[in-house]
Amino acid sequence: MNAQTLSPLDQRTLRDAFGAFPSGVVAVAASVRGQLTGIAASSFTSVSIDPPLVSFSIATTSSTWPLLREASHLGISVLADHHDDICRQLAGPREQRFDGLPFAVTEDGAVLLDEAVATFDVTVHEEIEAGDHLIVLLALHAVGTGDGEHPLVFHRSGFAKLHRDDLDPARLDGRINGAEVSRAPAADTEGDAA
Repeated sequence: MNAQTLSPLDQRTLRDAFGAFPSGVVAVAASVRGQLTGIAASSFTSVSIDPPLVSFSIATTSSTWPLLREASHLGISVLADHHDDICRQLAGPREQRFDGLPFAVTEDGAVLLDEAVATFDVTVHEEIEAGDHLIVLLALHAVGTGDGEHPLVFHRSGFAKLHRDDLDPARLDGRINGAEVSRAPAADTEGDAA
């Protein structure tokens, strides 16, 4: 199929087309009423710097979200490229989702996974009904850089890793989402002789 050939909409065609866009994967988790609960989501995205907001989408049929939304704080962990098994575990039976997983729980109940690429402490800002999903806007309260180096990628219903071998490693110079992208400072080479 070339770029100018369009298919009529049906669920399979839409899933395949949506799956063509690679995304990262996050764990959304909290301790609620003394119970650890969480999900894996591939719809996480940054929304706003001022105020600091992020979002993810969840199916309206989710049986986990009604419990998670009760949490005073949620933890978002950007899964690292070696977390594919953790992602599968978070999609499994609710009572076994955290068995053997390394994590920390904040004072406010946000659950953050070890070795994540980045972590966020958030609260629910707003829920927006969008068809068969809810878009959940989350207010950021704290961030962590995490120990993981590269993110887990979800693409065409499977996991992948980033490969940068044949890409130009230069930083972006321009605008992304209508905002200026800051340039990385040039390396200071004076006095760096080995």
